[in-house]
Amino acid sequence: MSSKTKAKTVRGLDRTALLSIYRTMLLSRRIDDKEIQLKRQNKIFFQINGVGHEAVGAAVGAVLKPSKDWFFFYYRDRATSLSLGMTPYEMFQQAFGNADDLQSGGRQMPSHFSSSRLHIVSTSSPTGTQFLQAVGAAEAGVRAGRYKDGAPISFEKDEIALATTGDGTTSQGEFWEALNSASNMKLPVIFLVEDNGYAISTPVEVNTAGGSISKLASSFPDMLIREVDGCDPLACIDALSAAADHCRGRKGPALVHAHVIRHYSHSLSDNEIMYKTEQEREAEVKRDPLTTFPTMLVREGIVDQEVLDALATQVDEEINEACDRAMEGPRPKPESALNYVYSPDIDPTSEAFSSDPQPKGNPTTMVDLLNKCMRDEMRRDPRVLIFGQDVADASRDETLYDVKGKGCVFKVTWGLQK
Repeated sequence: MSSKTKAKTVRGLDRTALLSIYRTMLLSRRIDDKEIQLKRQNKIFFQINGVGHEAVGAAVGAVLKPSKDWFFFYYRDRATSLSLGMTPYEMFQQAFGNADDLQSGGRQMPSHFSSSRLHIVSTSSPTGTQFLQAVGAAEAGVRAGRYKDGAPISFEKDEIALATTGDGTTSQGEFWEALNSASNMKLPVIFLVEDNGYAISTPVEVNTAGGSISKLASSFPDMLIREVDGCDPLACIDALSAAADHCRGRKGPALVHAHVIRHYSHSLSDNEIMYKTEQEREAEVKRDPLTTFPTMLVREGIVDQEVLDALATQVDEEINEACDRAMEGPRPKPESALNYVYSPDIDPTSEAFSSDPQPKGNPTTMVDLLNKCMRDEMRRDPRVLIFGQDVADASRDETLYDVKGKGCVFKVTWGLQK
């Protein structure tokens, strides 16, 4: 850094924090570029990028807390995963499908990130499954906090579940089911919509009524909504901080609608030139956070360009080393394909599970027996909860619905209490 450059803050963030954000963004972009090169060399089998989503992804790690909060991603969350503590080596292991890949032992597709240590739940290709999973995790955490004897996993009273998505999947039923349940129960869920304007090749104005996801979501009670330039990491930090404060305060869920770009095609099987105009693509280039953010750092006197050039060299060296190491990793053996599908120790069809019936009491109906079984289990463990439409007339306690009332149309759940 030259003598003319003075370290200072930008919107409350100092030089170290700002450079850390830029490093995460650059690391994500360079990994995508490296994987695209590997795919074209037929050294990996699939690649889908997070290019243009780096700014909002880096902001997540600046606000939320890995190993405490819970994360349910979709496949463009490379920068988000890096910001929480995943490493390039872990990503390349998944890309090569290595046997010692910590995410799935080579069984998961590339860019479907997960980490048990960071609370990143395994990403799925059907891009709406994460919504209800995140709501379920948030509800489980809130309910677990009621029991002082503890839950199977630890619970912290102000933890959050984050669910991310592109704009395309917000038109599907799971998204609106999740918003509804999270709002009804005031659950601590942040829905982060990374809106790059296209559901593969379908424009958002065709996919979403009125083209505004945040306006459609505004009818949900207790939901904080923030619309933000997703190419500005500092604006994203502000929006996510407001959302996190709202959720940690147990005021309800939050939705952050981040307008990002998709600077490359959807995947290597797609060609955006076929449906994006030249003007659109030029406009995206101007908004590219990997150009605008470092330009701002130099303009504001945070660093000299030489510092950014040195950082880029360091990032490239780290990525090349991680890639070379992962490339040499062992591939799974074909005979291991069925590992982890069934228990290696227990055969549920074995004689160990065979027993002769021992009837007692008076014959009765299946409905009565199911009701009795559930009563016994709910007496044994007060954490047992029944889900389902019309399992009971709904009545509200302080935060969540109780199960009480008529007991569903067939009376299977009659008389059961939370």
